[in-house]
Amino acid sequence: KAFICPIFSCGRLFKHMEHLRWHLRTHTMERPFACPRCNKRFSRSDNLNQHVRRHVR
Repeated sequence: KAFICPIFSCGRLFKHMEHLRWHLRTHTMERPFACPRCNKRFSRSDNLNQHVRRHVR
């Protein structure tokens, strides 16, 4: 089953609902994941985790 972006001008297709959820944040500018060290915000937790590792170096 394909999951379709409900934004009329977009209409992108995704195989997984989670990927559609990630994509929808590009339309809403939602960034719920914040770095505890510098407060930079991310739309996905995996991107936050990758960023946090840069502080450890």
